[in-house]
Amino acid sequence: MLERARSLAAVTGAVVSHLSAAALGGFPLPQAFENPAVVHLTSPPGRRAPRRKNVKGHEHSLEPDEIVAGTRVRCTSPLRTWFDLACILSLDELVIAGDFLFRRRNHLTAIDKLEAYLEGKQGRPGYRRAIQARALIRAGTDSPKETELRFLQVRHGLPEPGINVPIFDETGGWIQDPDLSYAEERIAIQYDGGHHSTPAQRRSDIVRDENARDAGWRVVVLTQWDLTPFAYSMEPTAVTKVRAALVERGWVPAPGPTWECRPI
Repeated sequence: MLERARSLAAVTGAVVSHLSAAALGGFPLPQAFENPAVVHLTSPPGRRAPRRKNVKGHEHSLEPDEIVAGTRVRCTSPLRTWFDLACILSLDELVIAGDFLFRRRNHLTAIDKLEAYLEGKQGRPGYRRAIQARALIRAGTDSPKETELRFLQVRHGLPEPGINVPIFDETGGWIQDPDLSYAEERIAIQYDGGHHSTPAQRRSDIVRDENARDAGWRVVVLTQWDLTPFAYSMEPTAVTKVRAALVERGWVPAPGPTWECRPI
């Protein structure tokens, strides 16, 4: 997609934006929007939006700091790209993309910059959804699955977990940074994706979790199977397992309904 986007931007004078800028920037996108054949381009008001096959043209006024001039193509900045996605993605999808902005490694911006940026976007299309997403965004994640797991826990009546908070032993030695955790109950939650299936990674994971258990932590290991309920009306096992661990450690759930069947 990069070469085609570069050629189209050069011919039209437009800026690569929206889903195309998000894809080039590495934003996590739903599979339904991962279509590299369609290139999104933004032109300033007064200049006709590009109209070509497999091109989605937009007309928007972009500030200088909303354009990133890379070595090969001009794209909208990470903040502008995320804001444009507010008119395309669902709330949950927008939060996942927002968490990507503030990921633990190689973060793209800072929370205070997002706050200041949104102040200047009041009344613009997508502003309301962006503000809703901002309230749910958390910094320091490593993957979209961490965000998805956090949503599941909170929406099913569990406390909001910490994100990649380090665990230390009694001597101050580092043990691990669990994906999610409950420090008071000493519960560590690890999501094991596909890359955890290699023999070397499995051995590393076993040592990682044994060390945490030796330090008094309860470790809950989850996979994709735990995130998807067996039936629409059933609770995901990711929630069932974490709730059981919390109760085992003395947590008392609030009275009333414990979860809402709402897809991520």
